[in-house]
Amino acid sequence: MIPAHPLSRLRRMALTFCTVPMLALVGACSNASDSIDFAPACPVVEVPSEAADYYQYAGNDHDVTHLVARASLTRVVGSCEAGAQRSVMTNMKIGLHVERGPASKAEFVNIPYFVAVVFNGEIKSKKEFVAYVSFEDGRMQDLTHTRNIPITLPVSRHIHSDQYHIEIGFQLTKAQLDFNRAHLVMPTFRKM
Repeated sequence: MIPAHPLSRLRRMALTFCTVPMLALVGACSNASDSIDFAPACPVVEVPSEAADYYQYAGNDHDVTHLVARASLTRVVGSCEAGAQRSVMTNMKIGLHVERGPASKAEFVNIPYFVAVVFNGEIKSKKEFVAYVSFEDGRMQDLTHTRNIPITLPVSRHIHSDQYHIEIGFQLTKAQLDFNRAHLVMPTFRKM
């Protein structure tokens, strides 16, 4: 057993002299920020299956000879960062594959789509956009993306960004929605 030697008075004063300013510095640092800042979680993006495809026909016939345009969503690219005044700033772009149909007379097509913010199962905000796609150079299809879509989500101690989800899809007419629902192939499961 090693005997404990009391610190000399000079050593105790030096230790106190060095420790008190260090505690003040640590205290000052802890007031500047109570936590380490991480990038906030981005909301999950969902695509309702009946709004994932866009078909535009000339007239009421739904065969390929009357197809004006067809589009599908290909991907969503985005990021999230802390915003001002308890908010999360989400930036995203939506990828589109657009085909010009045989019934198309124009060298461009406008594809309507929407972005909706959902919280606790309720749509809190929905905005409609139009993607302008040009076929001036004679192409019959284009792989493109929308412009940047910034969304500010309010957060607090009780509301976090991962409690939101974002729904995107094509803004369809009732006839287009009915067509998609009638032609949507639903997955089925079999007993094993």
